[in-house]
Amino acid sequence: MSVKLNGNKYSPTGTRVPSELLPTAIRYEKARALAFEHLGQPHRAEECVALKRFYERRKMEEQN
Repeated sequence: MSVKLNGNKYSPTGTRVPSELLPTAIRYEKARALAFEHLGQPHRAEECVALKRFYERRKMEEQN
């Protein structure tokens, strides 16, 4: 996979997703959170929700 999509090990959390893929990433993290909740893993679900919120904020900032 490309460095543009995956970043590198020094990329901060949430910055590895290109701007054009933010809507997809938001939907993906939302679905992952629901799946982890159903699997009884609330800690991992909370991580997904936090990342989703980060992507949503980033999308709003980039639209302005």
